[in-house]
Amino acid sequence: MKIGVITSAYPEYEDDPHGIFVHRLMKEVTKKGHEVHVLAPYTGKMTNFQLDGVYVQKFNYFYPKRFQKLAGRSGMIDNVKEGVFVKFQFCSFIIFNLINSYKKLKDMDIVHVQWPIPNGLGALFLKKISKIPYINTIHGEEVYLSKKYHTVFLIKLLVNNSSKTITNSSATLKTCLNEGLDKKKLDIIPFGVDTSFYKPLNIVKDKKIFQILSVGYLIERKGFMYLISSISEVSKKHENVRLKIVGSGPQEKQLKDLITKLQLEKYIEILGNIPNDELLKMYNSSDLFVLPSIIDSQGNTEGLGVVLIEAMACGLPVIGSNIGGIPDIISDGETGLLFPQKDVVELSKSIIKLIENRILMEKIADKGYQMVKTNFSWEKIAAQYIDCYEKIKK
Repeated sequence: MKIGVITSAYPEYEDDPHGIFVHRLMKEVTKKGHEVHVLAPYTGKMTNFQLDGVYVQKFNYFYPKRFQKLAGRSGMIDNVKEGVFVKFQFCSFIIFNLINSYKKLKDMDIVHVQWPIPNGLGALFLKKISKIPYINTIHGEEVYLSKKYHTVFLIKLLVNNSSKTITNSSATLKTCLNEGLDKKKLDIIPFGVDTSFYKPLNIVKDKKIFQILSVGYLIERKGFMYLISSISEVSKKHENVRLKIVGSGPQEKQLKDLITKLQLEKYIEILGNIPNDELLKMYNSSDLFVLPSIIDSQGNTEGLGVVLIEAMACGLPVIGSNIGGIPDIISDGETGLLFPQKDVVELSKSIIKLIENRILMEKIADKGYQMVKTNFSWEKIAAQYIDCYEKIKK
């Protein structure tokens, strides 16, 4: 089967975090013998290449192309805040996306749209002109933004014309239903993790410190400022606590300034992006993983929380905020601990609770590991998508 993928984020190399979860899904689909062609916006380097057997073509959406700002690595949601000039590029993006969808994907058997806004109109055009069916994957943020900018009618159009629309969590599904999207078109398939790569390793940990790890793009929605603030409280009781944050992004300076303000330079380090091999070692050399995501000022939140699954696959106990798709992964007290978003006091208590209760740490780490192996391997997730493709093509 020839599968076309229209997405607004796709990596250019294996350790590139820009849309990496989309690539991991499509790489697994390719392993099953299907031919995958990805269409994505240009982000500054390559335009036509193969990555792990997936064919990737990147298109320009504004000229002169050196002024393209919308699809940069910060992501469209953050880039569009940069002013009227970037907002105008959103309109040109829609036009060039539509044109390139027809030119590049008109001989596909099926089209898979990631983020139907802004990527779905090309698939709709292909369906009307070339009779190619399409499915959507809704990640959550496009629904929140559609509500904010009064364009829910457009998501409804794209969902109603799809053969199937997949949401990544029960929280995203609920949001779609609340906005009146067709229940019969909707289903849930989460994103997953490569359990052959993310796995427990025999790494000796430094027993003199309690190492906490968090991973993510440094934006408001990830809530890192609340985790940093919680370390101020935890360190008063447990001086050996340390926090490493892996990631980069527009809030990096703000977060480093907060660390300095709270005099936590001894306890917290922001590392930037690191290769997957190093991240795997970091998961395995840590004692606890925390994802402190919030509902941000745009009304957007965590669709699922893939880094939680990666951490659990490595045998780490986890703590996450009780918002978005995170409760789909963490059953409180069983596969991890949940705390109310933005609640520094409760987050501090949860961290201290695990530092002081190794039996509970081991219990939730083991149950989390088994849950991920059973439900979240990329092989099983890809099989669900392939089943969806095949049912549509019958």
